[in-house]
Amino acid sequence: MVVEIDGSMGEGGGQLLRYSAAIAAVSGTPIRVYNIRAKRSNPGLRPQHLAALKFLARLVDAETRGLEVGSTEIYFAPRRKPRPGGYRVDIGTAGSITLLLQAVLPVLLAAPGHVTLEVTGGTTVKWSPPYPYFEHVLVPLFRLTGARVEARLLRRGFYPVGGGLVRVSTDHSYPLKPLELGEKVEHGPVAGVSYVGNLPCHIAERQKRSAERLLREQGVPVADIKVDCRTPARGRGTGIVLWAPAGKGVVGGDSIGERGKPAEVVGREAAERLLDPLSAKVPVDPHASDNLVIYMSLAEGRSRILTSELTSHAETALKLCSMITGSKHQVRRRGELVEILVEGVGLRP
Repeated sequence: MVVEIDGSMGEGGGQLLRYSAAIAAVSGTPIRVYNIRAKRSNPGLRPQHLAALKFLARLVDAETRGLEVGSTEIYFAPRRKPRPGGYRVDIGTAGSITLLLQAVLPVLLAAPGHVTLEVTGGTTVKWSPPYPYFEHVLVPLFRLTGARVEARLLRRGFYPVGGGLVRVSTDHSYPLKPLELGEKVEHGPVAGVSYVGNLPCHIAERQKRSAERLLREQGVPVADIKVDCRTPARGRGTGIVLWAPAGKGVVGGDSIGERGKPAEVVGREAAERLLDPLSAKVPVDPHASDNLVIYMSLAEGRSRILTSELTSHAETALKLCSMITGSKHQVRRRGELVEILVEGVGLRP
């Protein structure tokens, strides 16, 4: 039976498309997505969405229709399980590597063997997680479900040039374990990385000092924020990502530089974004919760996470997982905090 998905649901953006295809690919469920990005000024598929969809189709030999720029409807029907091996994907220009990895990682983990994937694209892109957030916040959280994944940055890529390079390797990881991150925690000292590409190193130093200053003013201990001016890069840009252990979990905050935006503002923004989950004493920050919903839905048994905000992306992911896999979920308010409970389907691809 084909699952019908309204592509204008929630924010109706590219994330809905990526999540839909990922869940379909790993569960073997045919889907039809219509009204794709119907609320946008330029509706339909954009080039940056096609890279993830086409690679997912390649992984599971999916029968597809509508995978072209401007299409407002797609059909995606997996015909086999993903295969082990080595793969390469070039998103083109500065399309976000981390958004593609969010979609394809649950599927790579289902392959009955070792997979290596190299992705070329943007590593620091507006409206998407910078690569260090993926490596130091998301990957450790994924591993709590039993995900066997390693990630390595080979080259940074900044907007609009792109050209960044990330290598990810996985091994078969299903059935996934449920997550138990549902209680308040005390956080450990903050770590992080402040980086530049093809710009003076003092910018990264200033970002670091600004972040440290605000964190210490708020009484937050800081362990080590590294300065990275040496990793190869395409294009010019800056950014800073901070993270802190949170019981068994980890929380993060980030900011990226823009023309005319002082380094001090960039550093302070990242610290401010980290202070939200730190002050709330939650083990999962809101942006990480978006990414965990798929794993919780596919895992065995009941998962539970506590975060400081229910994002629209998390709401959409919960609905999609229920529609495609049959998982059940509940969202509870605990004062100003949000508890997300998911009864997973125990997928065994």
